[in-house]
Amino acid sequence: MSETLNLLVIGDIIGKAGRRALADHLPTLIDQYDIAFTVANGENLAHGFGLTGKVADEMFRLGVDVLTNGNHCWDQREFLNLIDEDDRFVRPMNFSVHAPGRGWTVKESRCGHKIAVVNLIGQVFMGPWDCPFAAADRALQEIPDDVSIVLVDMHAEATSEKMGMGWHLDGRASFVYGTHTHVPTCDETVHASGTAYQSDIGMTASYQSIIGMQVEGALYRMVQRLPQRFEAVEKGASIFATMVTIDAVTGKAVAIERIHVPAI
Repeated sequence: MSETLNLLVIGDIIGKAGRRALADHLPTLIDQYDIAFTVANGENLAHGFGLTGKVADEMFRLGVDVLTNGNHCWDQREFLNLIDEDDRFVRPMNFSVHAPGRGWTVKESRCGHKIAVVNLIGQVFMGPWDCPFAAADRALQEIPDDVSIVLVDMHAEATSEKMGMGWHLDGRASFVYGTHTHVPTCDETVHASGTAYQSDIGMTASYQSIIGMQVEGALYRMVQRLPQRFEAVEKGASIFATMVTIDAVTGKAVAIERIHVPAI
């Protein structure tokens, strides 16, 4: 019988509320589900905008193995230097060639299996990034041949573009999943080729909010159409994550399950 690994993927973690929720529950989830490797999107860790060394270290101490990013990657200027100092950080592969950091990394699971994590960013409603599909192909060519497990964070707005990436990498990646919209989708599936897919993991943040931000400020901008600073909600976060079970030899997904820890 083939050996399988349980991998945990956490979507966008929003500010203090999200960090507190993970501090309360992530170690227990790792033990409960026998998680061998954990990836989280960290672009909203610091007050909802970017990340710093301090908040990243909080996540690493809790058991997160790799932090992916997105369009808020450079909101905290210290990260421009920090990203080159630690290979547990990745940023979208299709950023400018002048961007610091890396678009993929390989780290070992708690069982010693090599796992690649690729980060991409969409183009639809997102900005003039390079083609994510070409970047994904390039990443898969660069990842060493002895790495069979590949996770791909597609940080994108349009569901169709995320689905397109899922099919583009069908049979070539273990799990292709979406982040960025902060709303969990219930379309988790495993394709016949063995690639797991979900359009958006959802946020770890307060759902008494507008995508993690205080309702008053977000509504003011929508209704009045005037500038207004967004402030992250700082308490009452729920955790949304997805566990995918992977065949360690083939890198194919054999099961996928959404995990929800509601705010208390």
